Amino acid sequence: MQPGAKRTVQLDDIKAVLNSIPSQLAVLDADGGIVQINEAWTTFARENGGPDALANGVGTNYLEVCRSAAGQLVDEAPVAHDGIRAVLSGARATFELEYPCHSPTEKRWFLMTVTPFKGTRGGAVVSHVDITQRKLAETRRAGFDRIVEQSLNEVYIFAADTFRFIEVNEAACRNLGYSLDELRSMTPVDIRPEHTEETFAALVRPLLNDGKDKIVFTTVHRRKNGSDYPAEIHLQHMMFDGRQVFAAIVLDITQRTRTEEALAQARLFLESAPDATLIVNGAGTVEVANSQTTHLFGYSQKELRGMPVDALVPERFRDGHPAHRAQFAAHPKVRGMGVDLDLYAVTKAGQEIPIEVSLSPIQTADGTLVAAAIRDITARKEIEQTLEEAKVVAESATVTKTRFLAAASHDLRQPLQSLSLYLAVISRQLDQPKLQEIGGKMGKSLDTMRELLDALLDISKLDGGSITPEKRDLRIRDLLDRIVTDNVQQAENKGLRLECTDEDCIVHSDPALLERVIENFVTNAIRYTEQGVVKIDCQRGDGIARIAISDTGIGIPKDEVDKVFEEYYQLDNPVRDRRKGLGLGLSIVKHIARLLDHPLTVSSMPGEGSTFAVDVPLGTQEVVRSEARAVAHVLPSGGRIPIVLIIDDDPAIVDATTMLLELAGMQAHSALNGDDALAHIEAGIYPDIVVSDYRLPGYNGVEVVKRVRQATASDLPTILMTGDTSAREIEAANLSNCMVLHKPVDTNRLISVIEKLTAERPTHV
Repeated sequence: MQPGAKRTVQLDDIKAVLNSIPSQLAVLDADGGIVQINEAWTTFARENGGPDALANGVGTNYLEVCRSAAGQLVDEAPVAHDGIRAVLSGARATFELEYPCHSPTEKRWFLMTVTPFKGTRGGAVVSHVDITQRKLAETRRAGFDRIVEQSLNEVYIFAADTFRFIEVNEAACRNLGYSLDELRSMTPVDIRPEHTEETFAALVRPLLNDGKDKIVFTTVHRRKNGSDYPAEIHLQHMMFDGRQVFAAIVLDITQRTRTEEALAQARLFLESAPDATLIVNGAGTVEVANSQTTHLFGYSQKELRGMPVDALVPERFRDGHPAHRAQFAAHPKVRGMGVDLDLYAVTKAGQEIPIEVSLSPIQTADGTLVAAAIRDITARKEIEQTLEEAKVVAESATVTKTRFLAAASHDLRQPLQSLSLYLAVISRQLDQPKLQEIGGKMGKSLDTMRELLDALLDISKLDGGSITPEKRDLRIRDLLDRIVTDNVQQAENKGLRLECTDEDCIVHSDPALLERVIENFVTNAIRYTEQGVVKIDCQRGDGIARIAISDTGIGIPKDEVDKVFEEYYQLDNPVRDRRKGLGLGLSIVKHIARLLDHPLTVSSMPGEGSTFAVDVPLGTQEVVRSEARAVAHVLPSGGRIPIVLIIDDDPAIVDATTMLLELAGMQAHSALNGDDALAHIEAGIYPDIVVSDYRLPGYNGVEVVKRVRQATASDLPTILMTGDTSAREIEAANLSNCMVLHKPVDTNRLISVIEKLTAERPTHV
């Protein structure tokens, strides 16, 4: 064999050996040039994007390849260059480097190993091994280790033979209070005070000898500071780093234990609770029922546990009950169920019973439970029914009483009115001073009877609830003008000035009731003031008008201000002098103000005077001056005798009024009803004023006046006389050019008003 042939065979043999090695191999000369590669190297270079020269191998200087490498290997290439040179120079025996290498389809990892070549020329052997799977495993293990370390549960690994801890996570160190080094010198017995090494060995023996996969038990762990906490242990037997170990996952069940203890206490409480109580889970199933439920529903506690709570609802309501449960679950809070609704339950015997339910959410580790306290209200319903029936009877009695008061108010005032009129007629014809004095005293007695009757009827109506405010917007100026007109003569008789503000506004109130309040303040002020002035003032504030009546009277001591609104209380009147009133007016005012929701205030200084005020809400309309206030007193009657048409169904009142007016120099024509009044018109009598009772047979006073005005084609001035109960109806009729006087009417005032209205009347064309 030729020498050349022998050498070729040897090279082929070397190449075959290199190709049989799965690692990527390259043999370098002393300068780093590649003298031999295997097929795995060529494949490796091509798959990872290496240059063709590197893939072909022989003649390429590998050190230059490393020096010029870029991209993904920009950090590793210089390290590889220096490591290979160190081995070639003999400075290092070996060199290893793990590095990533990205192919077009995946990320891979390789281990480069460089060892000296043992040939005579020196050099080195470079090996690349694919370690991608190992790297992935290490990454997964690192991720698993991070999960274990970050877990809130405690994790322990301890030797199966010595029980000594090998690994523990951060949660275990944190909860126990020991460091990792301290725990590695300890065993589970050191943190479980109820165990010895023998009892713990017996506990884990089933995992070694009986083939169990896992055991779960509860115990108590003791911390480094000596405190204990309950723990639930999940224990397994396994291999770890080539040795048998136990792995334990430990759950701190302090909160769960507290919840269970609380539930146990709750069960004891439920048994002592007076009401039937159920605890229902999120699925609507009864979990707990106290003994009281057996008396209410007829089921045993055992039967109720596990029963759908919907089964306790009457069948006609059952389909809608799940929706009610879902609504409560969405917004759980302590509350009564079915407010303003009638709730019913059904017993085991099928009997429906009215109930009252109170719901309370209970937060547990297993979700939200609902405690339902249920009370049988059958007895209460029966009482309510009885009360409802009594209420109907009472309301019927109130209606009857209201009708009686309306009739009594009219019927009792009629004889008082006739007595007042007859007395006025007699008094005007008496010429003896003694008889005139007697007549005056009789008049004061009649006035006292009128005041007492008014007060008693008012108190009865207010206490009986038969007065209902009818609020509307009204001009305060019109109301105050009427009060001034009604009281100016009384003030002048005492030598007092009655002043009224020019302020005007719209207020929202019941006109008749508000007038009663203000007029009472005015009459009281006049009664208790001997000299000076009584002033009516109106001031607008924040949404209210304050109507204040001030006087320069005797005043009220500070400690008696709150008493003036009490029944029969009178300041400085211990002997009940009727000239100073009855002591009921302010009590009635207090009732009316409460009914209207109008606050009252009083301020006073003894010897200087008092101020009584009422706050009235402002209305929404604009203030418009009344046309009646803008019209001047035009074309007076020129001294002509006023013609008065008197209409009243009481013959005595008609007779007495006719006599009185004729004595006063007036011409009077009387009628007992509306038809009689119209007959006078048809006979050619055209009155200057109509004085009519409101309650008439057939047509009421308002309707009669309208017919008389239509017949005369004139807006005749009108005086309507009535009891309190008719004032609202007259007000609602909105009759113009009309004044309302309450019976019994003061005769002097009646004559004064007639003279004033007829004097102001324009000439009729």
